[in-house]
Order: sequence, then C-alpha cells, then structure tokens
Amino acid sequence: MRITKNLMFTALFALILGTASANTNPENTTARKEIKTWIQKANLAENLQKDITVHVTFMVNEKNEIIVTSTDQENLDSTIKSTLNYKKLESTDMLVNKTYTLPVVLKK
Repeated sequence: MRITKNLMFTALFALILGTASANTNPENTTARKEIKTWIQKANLAENLQKDITVHVTFMVNEKNEIIVTSTDQENLDSTIKSTLNYKKLESTDMLVNKTYTLPVVLKK
C-alpha cells in the first residue's frame, strides 16, 4: 500500500513538473517570427504618433491557422484581425485551441 502511494505521488509530481515546464509562451517560437513578418508587411505603424505595444490574444485552430480573439487597442483591433486571422502557420509548435497573448511593439 505504501509503495503504491509513493509511486502514484511520484507519477503525479512528474506530470505536474512536465506540464509546468511546457513552452506555451509564443515569445520564443518560430510562430512568433511568422506573426512578426505578417505585421511588418501590413505597415500598421505608419500612421502612429508614438510607439505603442499592442497585446494580441489569439488561438490556433486544427488547421494551424491563427484566430485573433482580441487586442488591447480598440483603434487597431479590426486592422490586426484582418491582417492575422486565418493565416496558416508553417510552424507546428503552438497548441491547438490554447489562448496565447503576444505583445507586439509598433514603432512609428
């Protein structure tokens, strides 16, 4: 009985540790580089008066396409959505249906 409890505790600890160390932050992924390229091509910063940071919240669907759910800049929301929505990612390092928030710095 005691050995079974120890084995179960060890397995649970390993599962929690593995989940905690998984990379769910798009900061260091190739997907981030792809998103950056699309935003640069769209020239979103050309009409800005100052540098701003936009937090883009998005998910990736089963077809590996970006679905932008929201941004924190109301005036750029529709532009960013039209730029990124349903763009197919080449990289496969993003989890399907997980919500990500990516800070995007737009410089004038």
